[in-house]
Amino acid sequence: MIALAIPALAADGPGSADNPPASAGPDAANVADLQRQLADTQDKLATALHSYALLEDENTRLKDESEAETLRTQVRQLRDQVAELSAENAKLKTRLALLGPLPGGAGVPGRPTPTPSNAP
Repeated sequence: MIALAIPALAADGPGSADNPPASAGPDAANVADLQRQLADTQDKLATALHSYALLEDENTRLKDESEAETLRTQVRQLRDQVAELSAENAKLKTRLALLGPLPGGAGVPGRPTPTPSNAP
């Protein structure tokens, strides 16, 4: 959070914004009025800075949520793609099995068959 060091101009002694001195003339009233305006402006600034910090935090949170949603969407798309490719792979394996051994090829690898040299 952003914080400002603002000196306290309006003290509780004589000459403060809330308690001008008894011998105050027109200038003292003007100073008191300016001090009140300064205090109001400082309060408004502090409120604005606090609001800005809250909005900044909310913005960061929303960006994080947006990025997470984007990643979730990508995961869903990749899962769909994996499912499609798995189905296509299964179809190709089935077609290959139905074709039988290819001419000049060794066929589909399976369990090894015993040869006379391996026989007991």
